[in-house]
Amino acid sequence: MSNPMLSERAVENFRTGESSSQVMTISGVVLKTTFLFVVLLLAASYSFSLILSGFMDKAMMLGKVGAIGGFIVAMVIIFARNSKILAPLSVVYAGLEGLFVGGVSAMFAKFINFEIVAQAVIATLATLLAMLFLYSSKLIRCTEKFRATIMTATLGVAVIYVVTFIMNLFNPASSSLLMGSSPIGIGFSVIVCLIAAFNLIIDFHFIETAKNMNLDKSFEWYSGFSLMVTLVWLYIEFLKLFAKLSSRD
Repeated sequence: MSNPMLSERAVENFRTGESSSQVMTISGVVLKTTFLFVVLLLAASYSFSLILSGFMDKAMMLGKVGAIGGFIVAMVIIFARNSKILAPLSVVYAGLEGLFVGGVSAMFAKFINFEIVAQAVIATLATLLAMLFLYSSKLIRCTEKFRATIMTATLGVAVIYVVTFIMNLFNPASSSLLMGSSPIGIGFSVIVCLIAAFNLIIDFHFIETAKNMNLDKSFEWYSGFSLMVTLVWLYIEFLKLFAKLSSRD
């Protein structure tokens, strides 16, 4: 089992008896994931409306708080492995991430166009449904090789973003090749969107495996949190892709 969150040591606090009624279920994961996204959408709507109403500074501040705070809370959720804090911290994470997503979406809408926000939302939902179909129909199997390939590619993208960020501090023009709207930049965004989409397959497998391990019902919150992380990443990447395409029109 390659996922560190599902190792024997990692799930020790989430073990429960097979006969217990307090075990995680797929329907429970769906319910909690839906709740987390409602929280995210409410927070996103607030920060989105601030920018459109002219309160740019306040929205930018909340966006930064959401990005930094969300990252910190996510690290606590991942490494604390405490069933008692999963629910409240997952909700806090959803709210903080909503402030970030709403601010980013409004910036793209204000300085490029509103259409790309709608396009990104539709593309994210369509990709979620497509990946769910491919996984449930076993057209794509989450094998060890598949997981290793996608996780390596994900790590590669993270490294590229970190290197690009550092280069940008010294020479903003240095990132134009991959981050710009050139064919290479668009191609890079397409590849990143595909990698993010395939991470959903890993999330689905993660949830199914956790369910079969009869983990405590509190682990439904972690499953919802995992899906949220991937879907937010996918949405942001779609925003970047459509922004690049729009700038070439």
